[in-house]
Amino acid sequence: MAGSPVGPGQGVFQPGDSPYAQSDASHAAHQILQLRQSGSTPTAAWSAVRDPAGSVSQQTVFLGESSPLTCVIDEGRRSPEKGSSSALQKTRLHYPIPERLDVNTTRDDALRAQKTKMEVHLNADGAFSYPPSDTCSKLLNAYFTWFHPCFPILDRATVQQSYTSGSISPLLLQSMLFIGVSLCTDTAFAQIEFTDRYRAKFLFYSRAKEIYDADWESNKTIKLQSLFMLSFWRGGPSEERDTRFWLGVAISLAQKRGMHVMSKFSFQSADEEKLWKRIWWALYIRDQQSAAALGLPPRIRDEDCDVAMLDPEDIREYEKTAEAPEIFGTQEVQDIFYPVEMAKLAKLLRTIVSSQYLPMQSAIDPSSRDVLHQQLVDWESALPAELKLENAEHSRAIFLTGLLHMTHCNLYILLYRSLFLRPSNAHMERLGRIALEAATKSTRIIEDMLSHNLAQHGPTHLITHAFSTLCIHTINCRRTSGTTRKLSEHRARLCLLGLQELQKSWDLENWVLNLFFRCLDDGTAANLRLTDVMAPSVHVPPQTEHDGDDHDSVHTDTSPNGLMPSHDQDPTFLPSFPTFPNAHAGELDAPADLFGLFNFTDDLSDVVGSTQDSLNLQNLESLYRFL
Repeated sequence: MAGSPVGPGQGVFQPGDSPYAQSDASHAAHQILQLRQSGSTPTAAWSAVRDPAGSVSQQTVFLGESSPLTCVIDEGRRSPEKGSSSALQKTRLHYPIPERLDVNTTRDDALRAQKTKMEVHLNADGAFSYPPSDTCSKLLNAYFTWFHPCFPILDRATVQQSYTSGSISPLLLQSMLFIGVSLCTDTAFAQIEFTDRYRAKFLFYSRAKEIYDADWESNKTIKLQSLFMLSFWRGGPSEERDTRFWLGVAISLAQKRGMHVMSKFSFQSADEEKLWKRIWWALYIRDQQSAAALGLPPRIRDEDCDVAMLDPEDIREYEKTAEAPEIFGTQEVQDIFYPVEMAKLAKLLRTIVSSQYLPMQSAIDPSSRDVLHQQLVDWESALPAELKLENAEHSRAIFLTGLLHMTHCNLYILLYRSLFLRPSNAHMERLGRIALEAATKSTRIIEDMLSHNLAQHGPTHLITHAFSTLCIHTINCRRTSGTTRKLSEHRARLCLLGLQELQKSWDLENWVLNLFFRCLDDGTAANLRLTDVMAPSVHVPPQTEHDGDDHDSVHTDTSPNGLMPSHDQDPTFLPSFPTFPNAHAGELDAPADLFGLFNFTDDLSDVVGSTQDSLNLQNLESLYRFL
């Protein structure tokens, strides 16, 4: 859908001007056939989805307790003429500010002119271009099938209404298409205009990024939702705008709005409060997961927050999508409970990391491990029946319960990994085997997801869980012999197969697994090596007879940026990793200089032995942190 330059009589959505958004949406209703059939939407329809939290966010600024302005304003509000204290308390910490653009004044004419100029620039660059409606339908269906149940940061009915009316935010739609093309099935991807999934993802990601960079979108809720989706862009180690970058921007914006202390606020509607809670807890879950995986401090600290735990009623949808369930899907019973339980596990993850892995921690209190172990047991015993593994009978249930229980198993691995690696006595060795048992359970879940073709649709934290499980099995394989070793090798191969499937969605670079095998001794590497390995790390599009043809183009008439730039023509597109001249199918060999990517100095010979045939555990741990 390509927008056209602004012409006479066309309404342009102005930031903070919701009446314009409403009039634009109604004006665009009769043009919906263009959006659904020809793949183009007029400029007048580029308005944002209604912000349910607009009453407390779009015209106010949040100031926390430590701000000096807070105490001054509190003192002024105590005067008798200001009204009752209970009424004032409801609006405390949110203070009104003038709109950035006010159509009734002339002082912002320059900003409005800049907005129009920006619109022309974005339009020329193809930021407002979309694929045909059939492709959009497939990608949106993938979004609501695989992503929305895990992170319900959108209101399904509102998105459906705005998409149907042609008033959906370009930033939001491009972000959703980025997620959709990442997670859609191979069958669905084969039916759309692209031949390379990585290029398709980059196309939608870059368009959403350009709209965000231009500050086109003024609706802060939509910005938050879109930033959260952009955090699933897996940039390389040298890429600045990676997962942590986008997640950090989203968290900063959420905290600036006061989401981290929303329990202090009085919302105008229950739907508004529920949406805020869903967005905040999605940010919290992702922040804790990415921080733990990378060994970095989380940006959200529990002591700074006052937010009630998610409740199933925060997730349950009462407003049904009136049409197009084949695009927007419908909520199933597992969808209601999954985000709630993931939020609880994220809280436990934060506690485990802070009690077991702090850099200045001299010793770990065994009693804290016992307490955390009991909390993990209690969590599992209190699970709703809909999320128990033994009750999962259809694909959606197998998918969500599998993700949930793999996350639970990963917490056991984190809690007992140090004892598994370095047991000080027989008792500690027995406790360390809890990590191995958790890894074994995770492998069974991976196998089940593989057998149902579900693994590739998992969110990015499934990569971390699968690799954590792989490392445990690999270490156990090195330490054992006979049937036990063969079982460990088999389980490790299942983990590699799971990672192979996940690469379809999240670009698990081939060089990472090459490095993994360099961490192993030759015998273990040979036993684990898969014959049908992943594609090479450099994404080279298929060659055609006509070099000038690009089959990944999106068929729109007015998009100069409709053609994807070639990866090898853009030096900023890929991180500067060494190429692998021997990276043929069936091989997972890495050049010797690949070790230069990491600097390892710790002596771990007491763990894995001192011979050249030993498993390099420090390399595994560093690789795990990267994943």
